[in-house]
Amino acid sequence: MGKRSQKQGIHSRATRKQIFRIYLIQALIAIVLSGALLLKDFVTAYSALLGAGLYLIPNLYFANRALKGKPGQTANRALAEMYVSEIWKMGISILAFATVFILVQPLSPFSLFGTFILMQITGWFAQMKLNNRFLKL
Repeated sequence: MGKRSQKQGIHSRATRKQIFRIYLIQALIAIVLSGALLLKDFVTAYSALLGAGLYLIPNLYFANRALKGKPGQTANRALAEMYVSEIWKMGISILAFATVFILVQPLSPFSLFGTFILMQITGWFAQMKLNNRFLKL
């Protein structure tokens, strides 16, 4: 049984490393996109950067909390931690969107939501490409 737990730990660390690599790739895409959008105008560029942040920050929180393996953690406890992490992720997302829409003026909604959706899509494709299967997070 000890050997099996060790293998699960290795797989968990590999998955965690892979997920954070995907988030790094997405952050780089967002920076390059925002830099390119600076040629159009400043509002569009920072709106795109905010859209990426609205995606990445809650997802980073979720991945960090949900994929943090604790020694001796049961499957039921791991599942419960996933649910709690997802609820917190949704709360952070709602609060972040509300904050941006209240405090940031002017804002380009098309750029913000377009980048947010682009981050979601690139995450799906990166997970499929890097792992040859679909990891849902």
